[in-house]
Amino acid sequence: MATLNEIAYNIRNIAEGGVASDDSNITLRQTKYMVHYHRANLLLQYTDNGRKTSDVMYQVDKMVPSKNGVDLKAFIGFNDNRSIRSIALRSTSDKNEDFELLPLFKEHDKMFAQNSRFIKHAAKKYATIQSGKLYVYEGSDIFNSSSYELEVTAIYSNPTQIDSYIDDDTTQYPLPQELISILTETILAKEFRMILGIPSDTPNDQRDEKTERKKAGAK
Repeated sequence: MATLNEIAYNIRNIAEGGVASDDSNITLRQTKYMVHYHRANLLLQYTDNGRKTSDVMYQVDKMVPSKNGVDLKAFIGFNDNRSIRSIALRSTSDKNEDFELLPLFKEHDKMFAQNSRFIKHAAKKYATIQSGKLYVYEGSDIFNSSSYELEVTAIYSNPTQIDSYIDDDTTQYPLPQELISILTETILAKEFRMILGIPSDTPNDQRDEKTERKKAGAK
């Protein structure tokens, strides 16, 4: 695996032939955005032919359950919410308490969950996603407690926005090693061909300014 900076710098260096100038048409920020975008598309294609998702694709985001629901970070749109591997709930007051894994129901299946004798009678909690928000239910009531935390393990669209992500220099980017070269080739073919077609200032502006100052001083 590699970090986001390693992937982005490598792509930009290849695109520029290993020579970066002050007037580059390619910014590192642009390159990182492309990496996120094409990673999402690549993972969708990767799993379309029946391949299973890999552990390295997943990240853990933490949040507190709320009666108003919790805003979920954007995750890759696999069918049937397959981007979400697990939703776990645990008391923050007792760190020795095990996480309780919550079943996830689609919004239109919520009524089934609320009327299920297995969930209702056993006082089991479950989760639903409604209008992009995550809700935790206990029977027919929304579970709301600031002394609990949720851990959502999923494949997110922008890995850098997730609670477990530290920084672009040290955090391993959630993409299998064997897909990094494919991602690089895809970005170079689809994005940089057009960007590098825009002529850059040659020589660069900083050298032009220095030359003009020297000429002015010689007069």
